[in-house]
Amino acid sequence: MKIHTGFLAGVVALSMLPAVASAQEAGQLQDSTQWTQAPAGARQALATPQQQAAPPAMTIDERHDGWVAIHHSPDHGLHTDLCIAGAENEVLMVRADADSLQLRSADDHWTLTPGSKGDMTVRIGAYQHVFHMQANDATTLSVDLKPKEMAALLDGMEQGRNASVEYGSRTVVNMALTGSAPVLDRFRGCAETNHFADLGRAPDARATPF
Repeated sequence: MKIHTGFLAGVVALSMLPAVASAQEAGQLQDSTQWTQAPAGARQALATPQQQAAPPAMTIDERHDGWVAIHHSPDHGLHTDLCIAGAENEVLMVRADADSLQLRSADDHWTLTPGSKGDMTVRIGAYQHVFHMQANDATTLSVDLKPKEMAALLDGMEQGRNASVEYGSRTVVNMALTGSAPVLDRFRGCAETNHFADLGRAPDARATPF
């Protein structure tokens, strides 16, 4: 199952349409009539060729300051088969399912050659890592990560204030991490609850009902 470019922005745009006001309050984006009004990127994001006529359900779990956590259910809430979180501008996105953990980066203006490769360096305070990315399609880069690699990235993002993302030695994108901590914490919980991976706990997390 792929996440196409435009996914996070598309889901958020869908949740803001007047036609889905009641669904947004419930957190569910399931109605097929509402789905057809979504941007093409959002519709394609979670649809396989076999599912085009039966739109799946997405739930926005957490959203803060340009960051959003979402999970996908193929059976309207009974099971979760995909957890996603990231910046709404899609510079940094993380995803988890039963088969893999991935870091992704996307931009609608890119014209990548599918399968082409390049390095993406992420710097957040003391954290720095070079990810060897591969183009999924014309607008999306991805790399598979091990649980420890993913946990270290999440730790860095949740503790930092700003991130620098450098593509090769040509393009640098700076972004604020404000609002990412609760969103990424929900992603960790989604991955653990659904037995995709144990990504640890957020730094300085306080588990209390009060």
